[in-house]
Amino acid sequence: MDIWEANARATQIAPHTCSKDGLFGCAGEECALTGLCDKYGCGDNPYNNRKAKDYYGPGLKVDTTKPFTVITQFPAKDGVLQAVVRKYIQDGIVIENASKNITMDQAYCDAQGATKFTELGGFKGMGDALARGMVLAMSIWWDEGGAMNWLDSGASGPCNATEGFPNVIRQVERRPTVKFSQIKWGEIGSTFAGQNKTMSHWRA
Repeated sequence: MDIWEANARATQIAPHTCSKDGLFGCAGEECALTGLCDKYGCGDNPYNNRKAKDYYGPGLKVDTTKPFTVITQFPAKDGVLQAVVRKYIQDGIVIENASKNITMDQAYCDAQGATKFTELGGFKGMGDALARGMVLAMSIWWDEGGAMNWLDSGASGPCNATEGFPNVIRQVERRPTVKFSQIKWGEIGSTFAGQNKTMSHWRA
């Protein structure tokens, strides 16, 4: 579960499913694109998938020059994951995801052409995996080969094709850093103050 892939210019959330349960190692072709897990996942990038080019970035609605809180919610119905919901909080204000009429659910992933994700279990499989338990891991991704273009260039974001290479980044920022704090986990709506309507959509 790629719960938050982001830099200051672009962001994506992407669940990935696998054909085997629990922890396992892969070898050779099992690790490839046609292997045991869905490598591409079902991605939701507001710049690309929601056509919201003025939503996330320096000086935009979610202003990445200032601290903000990332909220991810996993509403379920009868024990089955229904959707993945993203919100932000900045300056005490809850910011809903761009294009609120778009829900990241199984129908969304089908429309995005995430066939491997669906073949390997889709939202039910992702929910089952989350229910088994996961460990939150954080990292800084230095993409020597692709300059993170998949995240923030072309249709995915405003960056050019080369500014994401590590050697270019170091010329602009010699010691890039990121700070994570106040990490919380709990029932939907319990980890932040403010109105929360996420579950009302799935209670009917």
